[in-house]
Amino acid sequence: MAVVILLLLTIFCKLPVLWHPELPLYVADSQYVWKIVAGILSDFLGQNAFLVSTLALLNIFGQALMLNHIANRHHIFPQNTYLPAMTYILLSSLFVEWNYLSAALIANWFLLATYAAIFRLSAEGQVRKEIFNIGCFLSLSAMLVFPNIFLLLALFVALRLLRPFKPAEWVLGLLGLCTPIYFLAGILLLFDKLPVLHDLIAIGFELPGKLLHPEKVIAPLFVMLLLFVVGAFFLQGFMSRMLTVTKKQWTLIIVLLGLTLLAGTFTVAKGYNQWLAALVPVTWIIANLWVAETKKWIMQVLFYLLIGVVIFVQWFPNDALV
Repeated sequence: MAVVILLLLTIFCKLPVLWHPELPLYVADSQYVWKIVAGILSDFLGQNAFLVSTLALLNIFGQALMLNHIANRHHIFPQNTYLPAMTYILLSSLFVEWNYLSAALIANWFLLATYAAIFRLSAEGQVRKEIFNIGCFLSLSAMLVFPNIFLLLALFVALRLLRPFKPAEWVLGLLGLCTPIYFLAGILLLFDKLPVLHDLIAIGFELPGKLLHPEKVIAPLFVMLLLFVVGAFFLQGFMSRMLTVTKKQWTLIIVLLGLTLLAGTFTVAKGYNQWLAALVPVTWIIANLWVAETKKWIMQVLFYLLIGVVIFVQWFPNDALV
């Protein structure tokens, strides 16, 4: 039942996106792999912008469920709940660009798989397999959004926090990172397109353009910052009751937030899409607000404020940036 409610919430929040659909978003400097993937998807769906936008919303919904599963599976919060999934859906509605199919949106699947594998490092089992997989997931993510390569530092931080120092494990992570690139280079060589490998490195730095409607940018940023501060405050209160391994997981989430913000700064993207990777750790931090057991009125006020801003942003004309 909760999953159905979340699906209805997704449709409600993003209905204007379906009324104003777009084909996959990319700019001239987008990475080669994303251009190929976007072209295949557009052709497969018959250049139908409505179907492409619907696919994007399904991706957001699926990522919300996966993010929620990771949180519950590894006991990041005091109890199992669907509130992280709800938070992800609402936060992803604060900027219209986050609701369209893009390299950053698809790359988030690989980042979520990376986070899940990182959290499994503290458990006994096939740890070396997980380390290799983390390297592979980060490499696949970087093929779509190259600055995501910065998150390799998160793997090294995780190995330092959750594992005794073993140089072989660090090398295994680098080997996993190189493996997808090796196979891609082999495929390009077969088609005599090896020079295209250079186009995987797509880095840019560009400040937002002129704001036609500043309130459409300022309002989402304000409410997200407010929720983040309050969520971080409640997280600090939970810390004293957490197990040591859970504290280390939250330390990793904070590290991931910093690295995703850094990666977003140098990402080639359209509008505010470049910071979509930061949405996952931000969601986990903000979700602490909803799972808190005290001051219910604060949660209610902030929840309705978030809903109000989402409605305002989604139904406002889609031309905040030029």
